[in-house]
Amino acid sequence: MKQSLKNKLFAITTLLCINIHAQERQVSSLLSNFGLGINFSEATISERAQGGLSVVGNNNQEAITIANPALLSDLKLTSLSLSAQVLGATVETRDDEFDSSSVALSNISFGVPLGKKGGLALGLRIDSSVGFEVDSSEFYNFGNGTVNHAYLGFGYKVYKGLSVGLQLNQYFGKTEKRRADQGVQQALVRDFDYNTEGTATKIGLEYKYNFYKTYEVHLGAYGVLAYDVRADGTFTRFLGIEGIENTFSPIVGTTVTQDVSGTEKNPFRSVIGAGLGDKDGHWFLGVSYENQDALEYTGDVFNQTLQSSSTSVDNVSFGFGTRTKVSLGGYIIPKKNALKNYLNKIHYRAGLKYEKTGLILNNNSVKDLGMSFGLGLPVGRNVSYVNVSVELGRLGEFSENQYEEKYLNIGLNFSLADWWFKKRVID
Repeated sequence: MKQSLKNKLFAITTLLCINIHAQERQVSSLLSNFGLGINFSEATISERAQGGLSVVGNNNQEAITIANPALLSDLKLTSLSLSAQVLGATVETRDDEFDSSSVALSNISFGVPLGKKGGLALGLRIDSSVGFEVDSSEFYNFGNGTVNHAYLGFGYKVYKGLSVGLQLNQYFGKTEKRRADQGVQQALVRDFDYNTEGTATKIGLEYKYNFYKTYEVHLGAYGVLAYDVRADGTFTRFLGIEGIENTFSPIVGTTVTQDVSGTEKNPFRSVIGAGLGDKDGHWFLGVSYENQDALEYTGDVFNQTLQSSSTSVDNVSFGFGTRTKVSLGGYIIPKKNALKNYLNKIHYRAGLKYEKTGLILNNNSVKDLGMSFGLGLPVGRNVSYVNVSVELGRLGEFSENQYEEKYLNIGLNFSLADWWFKKRVID
């Protein structure tokens, strides 16, 4: 038992280290050039299959949830979760239409029950990512980077159906961007390289009570207190001669380097939700609403020239506004403990989402409208799962933003759970 536990902990540590140092492009979207990049949802793969519904749920005894730390009080098994996503989209801009794709190792988490009333989880996930490349006869624009999110969450039942939760978040990462305006014989190259760092606190609540004996009503809420993410790095400008594959050799005496910094100010973010389900966890349906005021950016890092959906930056206006999101979703399990028919044990999930992302492009809010579905496939002794999600949607609308992404995102999660610390009983 001790050797098995040691091996599992070693595997967890190794996976976390791999994810921290992985700097391959995690997303491919021109919209990632704004702010700190495209945000990754806190919802797990199974929750993404339910329209991103994550503030309430009644099937958390075996799986780790990240969004609402109060739900960790329901954790009954020691769990390890590893998630990856394949992101693909068809992009339409004023000047072109093309396909983009990327693969991301999106989350690694480890959860432990603390007695009958509490649970703890720690992990590492991608919070946001930058990934784009535009190459034309006039300019070359490139960006790559990730803001990682390490978290430690705790949930505890304080009174009957009432649970509270607390989560500490640490953000860190590295980003590089290049803009090269090409002339007849030489190009003006501008490089930004910066590191990001920030700390945030999340608080959560969950309340559930029995309804007509066989039903269970869930109410949930969580909030992320206002916090800042700081960016510090260097800005380098030079005249260069273009080589192969968009490389530029600086002309002697033209290089200027200076320190730059900036701050992303995140106001308080709140999420509330409600749900109704079978007491034994055979089905569940819920809805949630999320709200956050506009992000604010200050400093030289975020005052860089931005290039998005047009070859003429003067024709693109952008800003930031209030972010809102509505999620509706749920699942059914025909017969959770079926002995013969495997199809009866599968978790069937589906959901819808509608989000105003907070990015304003060409005087209109960029909206994200999507539908999702997925499967939870039990393996082993029915406490471990392979979770699959499929999301279909549209980010932006060409008639309003002069930019649109029609996307297909596939998520894959391995959720391994067991009684690691259960005492053996010998008759």
